[in-house]
Amino acid sequence: MRQRTRLKIKLYRPHPGQAKIHLSKARFRIVACGRRFGKTLLAVNEIVKQAWERPGTTNFWIAPTYAQSKIALNLVLRHFRRAVREVNKSELWVELLSGGRIDFKSAERPDNLRGFGIHFVVIDEAGYIRDEVWKEVVRPALIDTRGRLLAIGTPKGRNWFYELWLKGQGDDPDYKSWQMPTWVNPYIPRSEIEELRRTLPERVFRQEIEAEFLEESGGVFRNWKACVQEYDLPARAEGSVSIGVDLAKYEDFTVIVAVDETGRVVYFDRFNQIDWALQKARILKAYSHFPNATVVVDATGVGDPIYEDLRRVGVRVVPYKFTPSSKEVLINTLSVAIENQEVVFPPIPELLRELQAFEYQITKSGRVKMGAPPGLHDDTVIALALAVWGLRRSGGLAVGSFVVG
Repeated sequence: MRQRTRLKIKLYRPHPGQAKIHLSKARFRIVACGRRFGKTLLAVNEIVKQAWERPGTTNFWIAPTYAQSKIALNLVLRHFRRAVREVNKSELWVELLSGGRIDFKSAERPDNLRGFGIHFVVIDEAGYIRDEVWKEVVRPALIDTRGRLLAIGTPKGRNWFYELWLKGQGDDPDYKSWQMPTWVNPYIPRSEIEELRRTLPERVFRQEIEAEFLEESGGVFRNWKACVQEYDLPARAEGSVSIGVDLAKYEDFTVIVAVDETGRVVYFDRFNQIDWALQKARILKAYSHFPNATVVVDATGVGDPIYEDLRRVGVRVVPYKFTPSSKEVLINTLSVAIENQEVVFPPIPELLRELQAFEYQITKSGRVKMGAPPGLHDDTVIALALAVWGLRRSGGLAVGSFVVG
C-alpha cells in the first residue's frame, strides 16, 4: 500500500482574490481576470493539487499554443521540483511522486485532444481558444469522469468563455465565475493601474485590466469631437513636425497629414492619382512647407520602393511596415492621443467621417481586426496615425503605444 505523502506548497501565498477561487467547490470554475492578476500561478497550484491527490487520473493543461503550455510546465518544475518523479520536456508531461500525472497540451490541433477521459482540466487564456475546442472536444471528455474545469484568462469577445462565465453568475451550483480586475492583486501598485488607465485606449483598459467582456465590434475612437477646432490649413507649425503618408492602393486615396509638436494638424492633402510621379510631387510639396520634418510612410509592399526613392532625394523618411500587430500598435497610439485630447484638427470632412466609422472586430480566432467598414475608406485615419506615431517616436508627443492579444 502506497504511503500517502504530504505535499507542502512553498513560495505561494494566495492573495484574497486567488483564495476565493481555490476555496470554491464548484465543478466548473471560470475566472475572467485582468493582466498580472496571478492566474497562471493560481492554476498551476490547482492542477498540481488535483494530480497529487488523485493518482491515476488524467489531468490536462490546455493553452492556445505549445509555447504557452511550456510556461506552465516550467512553473511546475520551478515551484514543485521536489514533488516531480519524472519529466518529459519534449512531450510536455510530468509525473509526480504520488503517481499523479499532468499533460500540457495545445489547442492548435483539437483532434489531438480526442480520445481521452479527462478528470481535471485547466484551460489557459480561454478567451483565445475556439468554441469548438471546448464544446466538441473537451466538454464531452468530462462526461464519464465527471471531470472538473478551471478556465482562466483575459476576456476576448463574447465566445464560449463568456457563455460559461454568464452561467457561473447564476444559481447552478456546478458553475461559479469571477471577474477579477488586475488591481485585485495587492502586489500591483495602484499608480501602475492609473498610468495604464491614462495611456491605454478605453476599450483596451476595460478588457485587459478590468477583465470586462466587450462586444465583438465597436467604434475605436472616442472623444474625437473634443479634438476638433476651427482653423485654416496649411497652418503655422510649432516645434518639430511629423508627416504621415498613406499611399494609394487601387481605389484608395493617398493622404498626407502633418502634425506639429503640440499635436496640431498643420497640413492635409488627399488625392487618388495613382501615378507615382504625381504622388511623389505632392509629398515633396508638403515636405517643402516643413523642411525639417520627418516623413513616416507606409512601406508595405509597393510602398517599399517609394520609401527608397524619397530617401534618395534627401527626404528625412521613416518606413512603417504594416502587419496585423503593427497596425494595432499604430491605431492604439492614435486612439490614446485622441482620448486624451493630445491631437487637434480642423473639421476635415473625410477625417471626421473616417474617425466615426473606424471600428474594431474580434475574429473567431480571438484576434482584433481594425479598419473601416466594407465600402468605406480609412486612408485619412492611417495617415494621421502615422504622423502621430512619428511624433511619439521622436519624443515630441507624450503618447504610448501598445500591443493586445
